Amino acid sequence: MTFKGWIDRLVEERFGTPTALAKTIGLHLTPFSRGVASGTFNVVNLLKLAKVANEPPSNVLRMAGKGDVADLIESLYGGAAMTPQQREVSALLDRMDPHDRSLGVEMLRRIAAAASHSSRADLPTTSRDAESEVTAHGSRARARGRR
Repeated sequence: MTFKGWIDRLVEERFGTPTALAKTIGLHLTPFSRGVASGTFNVVNLLKLAKVANEPPSNVLRMAGKGDVADLIESLYGGAAMTPQQREVSALLDRMDPHDRSLGVEMLRRIAAAASHSSRADLPTTSRDAESEVTAHGSRARARGRR
């Protein structure tokens, strides 16, 4: 996908107007539009776009023609950077005790497996259902002495 195509999709799906997206990253419409049309966004504005779009920064930098900057950042941080949501999940897992962490990872594995098979029939339908399932699983595991 081209950088302009990605911006157009981002506006259409999440922000409604180019002005709204521009404002979100702290720009006025004219410099924002010029940056999209001519590919002159600086690295800081590209990183702001990555953050509001919840995209890996390296992907955004590469789409905008700044692959050399993405390569440099990855060489410093070791591989492709995580999205804000991926960092949040990682931080949440880090705060859990080992038993609860294994339950959380198992739930994520089940969701990912079901999603990859395009079948969501066996997934909990609400976060309350998911919480109940994890709690029940944890109670059964503790009752069997796994804790």
